[in-house]
Amino acid sequence: MIKLERTNSENRDFIELVKLLDSALAIVDGKDHVFYSQFNKIDNIRYVIVAYEDGKAVGCGAIKEYGQHTMEVKRM
Repeated sequence: MIKLERTNSENRDFIELVKLLDSALAIVDGKDHVFYSQFNKIDNIRYVIVAYEDGKAVGCGAIKEYGQHTMEVKRM
């Protein structure tokens, strides 16, 4: 059964999943990865969901707030 946990960007499981995603994106992005990585910082994200299956973190997503009416879906 999948369990969803609401958290923030300080969650250790979220951080580890993002590291895995960044490693995969480094391969996909190739030489452009350095450019794209500037937009993928995870500090100060207040709205994070981590999905767990049998106690193991298996997925995540986040919404990064830029202003009162502006947010971006991140790290899916």
